[in-house]
Amino acid sequence: MTSLRGYRIDDPGRRFTAAASMFCTLAVSAFLLPVSADAQERTDPLETRVLVTTQDRAVLAGELAARIDRIAVRPGQAFRKGDLLISFDCAAYKAQRATAAADYRQADAQLKSQKRLFELRSVGELDVVMAEAARDRTLAQLQLQDVYLDRCKITAPYDGAVVQWLSQPYQIANPGDELMEIIGSGNLELELIVPSSWLSWLSTGQSFKARIEETGSVIAATTERIGADIDPVSQTVKVFAAINGDAGTLLPGMSGVAVFEPES
Repeated sequence: MTSLRGYRIDDPGRRFTAAASMFCTLAVSAFLLPVSADAQERTDPLETRVLVTTQDRAVLAGELAARIDRIAVRPGQAFRKGDLLISFDCAAYKAQRATAAADYRQADAQLKSQKRLFELRSVGELDVVMAEAARDRTLAQLQLQDVYLDRCKITAPYDGAVVQWLSQPYQIANPGDELMEIIGSGNLELELIVPSSWLSWLSTGQSFKARIEETGSVIAATTERIGADIDPVSQTVKVFAAINGDAGTLLPGMSGVAVFEPES
């Protein structure tokens, strides 16, 4: 004979009834416990700030030791791919190229002469080989001067605009000196900073809407990449999204609000 909650149970039927009552009480208590936020279904839209960015942004640097002759595009001014941005005074490099071209012509004439003499059995094969090597060496020098001359101007790698000048016309630029910062007008994407807790439901390929404050437009986007680490202080993570369709009048630096609707 056993007891349960102070009651004596004399038969199996009463013992079963008491056990069933306990089970029902525990089940009701478990049902009334609060559900964790991660387990709850999202019923309201979630919002976070969004920034329009571009993958095309660069700081242009010089590759020659030369005087800046001209900066063709001013800060804030737009340009097209292939437009001239900066040109250098390359008179010295042009003179060096002319010298290399003369050396090449001389070496080429020497090679032709040696080949003719070899046919007449007046010189040996080694003389021809040496003349050919001399010609190739001058050709390499000529090609090197052509590379220098190509670097006497910097052209736009893509459509965009000038952010700022980092140098001025008539200054002497050395290799590696920063000259101009540019930003592209294409390859736009959205950058979001979201709470790390969103990773419980946020994934790549997820669609959302973004309201851009500067234009008042609403654009559709899709999450494309999620940051590789979480900021330990703010407990946030970066998310990058692709813009669906035409970007229209969007410009890098515009911002707004990203709205994620609850999943159906």
